[in-house]
Parts: sequence; structure tokens; C-alpha cells
Amino acid sequence: MNRNVFLRKVFGRFLRAISISFWVMVISFSLIRLSPGDPASARLGAGAEAEAIEQLREQLGLNKGAFEQFVDYFKGLLQGDLGVSLVNDVEVFETIQRTFPLTLTYITLSVFFAFIISIPIGTIIGWSNKASAVYVFRGVTSIIIATPNFFIAMVAILIFSVQRNWAPVFGYVSEFPENLKYLWLPVSINTLILVAIISRVLHTSVVDTKAEEFVETGIIRGVGRPRFFWFYVLKPSLSPTVVLPSYMMGTMLGATVILETIFSLPGIGRELVGAVLASDYPMVQGILLFFGVITVFISFIGDLLAYALDRRVKL
Repeated sequence: MNRNVFLRKVFGRFLRAISISFWVMVISFSLIRLSPGDPASARLGAGAEAEAIEQLREQLGLNKGAFEQFVDYFKGLLQGDLGVSLVNDVEVFETIQRTFPLTLTYITLSVFFAFIISIPIGTIIGWSNKASAVYVFRGVTSIIIATPNFFIAMVAILIFSVQRNWAPVFGYVSEFPENLKYLWLPVSINTLILVAIISRVLHTSVVDTKAEEFVETGIIRGVGRPRFFWFYVLKPSLSPTVVLPSYMMGTMLGATVILETIFSLPGIGRELVGAVLASDYPMVQGILLFFGVITVFISFIGDLLAYALDRRVKL
């Protein structure tokens, strides 16, 4: 592929990413307004009078039509304004800026450790292809993948927090290294689930790569073992594996909602739950849009990385 064609394809993918982000914004704006609950009633409480509720709705701009509200919201986005929380008058961007670093920390740690563990497991079992090892590997990973993450989290809390007292059940301290004792258990749960998925994909990819003619050519040429495994086996097998976390980013961000709620971690997932319960329209819209943009653009970067590893991958 020549440079001009490559740049056109990259630009096309970039435009598609922007288009998807726009529709994420439209869908998040619509869904929160279709859900039950009223921000003004939630803010004033159950005993508030109807007149006070109506005055607050007018003050917050909730008495306008849905289309007019959307136009106002879109104009604000074009100016870099995600809005202000209807509950505590804090800017949405400030809340994201405060809560996302924690979420990003344990997602990054989970992905890092998952690759460190998955690459040797998937490669060794895929290359050896022993029936007994493959049978056990597929059975164990299938059980992990099929088990809901909240159930794994509850069992982990019972064993490591309640019985062993190795990790706090709730709470968080932001200072390093004290924060590690609050993070290691949710990171381990995320890592376990990712290892099951990534190692399965890598195992399948290694098995498929073994059947390629260039692998047999490398064996006939007597290529050195380290060079052979990297250039002929691992590198072409890694492209679908490397791109996998980027495609799973939406799922991982969704899992943070569950894990942060269970472990009482002050991350962006827990903030989203609170905003939904309070019918905080701007906060929900801002966080969902942020999730969507992150997912779309990380998928875009993942595709570029997969292409860099294996030029057979189509952009």
C-alpha cells in the first residue's frame, strides 16, 4: 500500500470515528431523557411543591422542548462545554478530570498484566496443541468468561477481604503506595477476565498461523528459535490480540461501573451510577459521550497498531 492510499484510509477511518462519536452523543442525550425520573424533583426532594419544581425546571432549562435542549447542548459541545451538573453545580469536565484517572489506572494495570500472562499461555498452548492441555485451557477460560464479573467480585471479597483480610472491603486512599491495597483486588479480577479472553484469541491465532506457508518456510530455512518465534509465529499472531482490548474498551468501561460500585472506588463508573440515579442529565450525557469517544478512538489506534504488526490486516 503506497503512502497516499494509506493516508486516505486513515483519514476515512478518522472521519468514521467522528461520525460514530456524534451518534453516541445523540443516543446518550435521548436515552437519559427517556428514563424515568426528573432532575428538578430529585434535587428538591420528595416533599417539594409543584410550583417550586416547575420554577427549578425553568431555571435549569428543562421546560424547553427536547430538540431545543439538544441544540443548546450541541452548541455547548462545540465550545468545549460539557455542561454543569444539575445536582451539585459542578462542571461535568471537572468531574471527569477528577474521577477518570483512577479508572484509567486500574484498567491500564489490568491490560498490562493480562498481556504479560496471556502471551506465554496462548503461545505455548497454541504451538504445542496438546489435546489434554487444550481441553483444560478451553474449559477453564470458558468458565471464567461465562461467569459474571460481579459474581467473581463477590467471591473474591468473601475470600480475600472477609476471610483473609488481605484487602479492604470498601473505601479508597489516593496516596501511593497505600492505594495499592485498595486496587490490587479489582485489578486482579479485571486481569483474570482479560487473560481468559486474550489468551483464547491468541491461542486460536497461533494455531491459524502455524498452518501458513511462511512458517514452514522458516522451519526449512533453519531460522534461529528466538527470531523464528517472533517474526514467524508471535508477530503475525499478535495483530488480532493487540486490537482486542481496543474493541473491548467499551466493555471494560462498562465493567468499571460494576466494580467501582462494589468496591466503593471513587472512579468515573461509580460517578455515572450516581448521576443516573439522580437523573443528572448533563453528567450522564458527558460521561457516556466521554466513554464513547474514548472507545471509538482507541479502536482506531488499535487498528493502526494491528496493521503495523501485520500488513495483511485491512484498514
